Amino acid sequence: MLRRFYLASAALLGLSCLSGCMGYGNQVPADKAFAMSASALAGSESYGFAGEVAIYDPSGTVANQSRYQGEVTGHGNLNLKWSGGQVLRAKAAEEGPSTFHPMELLKAIQSGGAKAEYDTQQAANGAGDVRLRLTLVPETARNQIANSLKEELDRLRTDLKGRKLTAEQKKRAEDLLTHADSRLDAALATLKVQTVCLWTADPKTWFPRQMTEQTQLAYTWNGKPYSEKRVSVTDFLPAGRSVTMGKNAHRIP
Repeated sequence: MLRRFYLASAALLGLSCLSGCMGYGNQVPADKAFAMSASALAGSESYGFAGEVAIYDPSGTVANQSRYQGEVTGHGNLNLKWSGGQVLRAKAAEEGPSTFHPMELLKAIQSGGAKAEYDTQQAANGAGDVRLRLTLVPETARNQIANSLKEELDRLRTDLKGRKLTAEQKKRAEDLLTHADSRLDAALATLKVQTVCLWTADPKTWFPRQMTEQTQLAYTWNGKPYSEKRVSVTDFLPAGRSVTMGKNAHRIP
């Protein structure tokens, strides 16, 4: 596509932080367990997060890999920074629709567009944690990516208006964006998305420790079928703990 599509926006529900005596297990339904954990996050006046996202082309090669770190203060004010990116460039990754923002992904899950169930596998270094498997409704997963790509093109068009270009340059740029719109619409008409997240939380405070996401995309681009896989790992840090990209971000193999 025109460039790497990463969005910067956040919207969390303002609910009270819950310190629970309920341990990990089926004492509460999985959807309620996630709601309690998400509420613990949203109820925090501030918290940090750090992670990494990688995009794989159809051959399984890493086409793009970036790290990110951020902080949310005042129950919603977001500061997000990116590092790295575009370590390798494969044609499918350049041209295919792929977008990611950890808080937007969380927002999509919180909107009710996901099925929650307990994950029975025990983590190697966190056997006592609350572990939930969250499967986004296909249409929700698809809309998250489709809407983000359309918004990005709108931002590019707005940015174009603010640039000092000659009439000829503006016309050429607008023609390119119009062509990109058409190609994107054609690709989105064929887009199918599957997203599954593993949510890990502290069993005592319900504050989340980590969100691991895997998204599979299949679409047609210029008449040819393409597939992509996106894998991300986001670590959540309570207030008072520093966020350091190199130290805290999970390395995706």
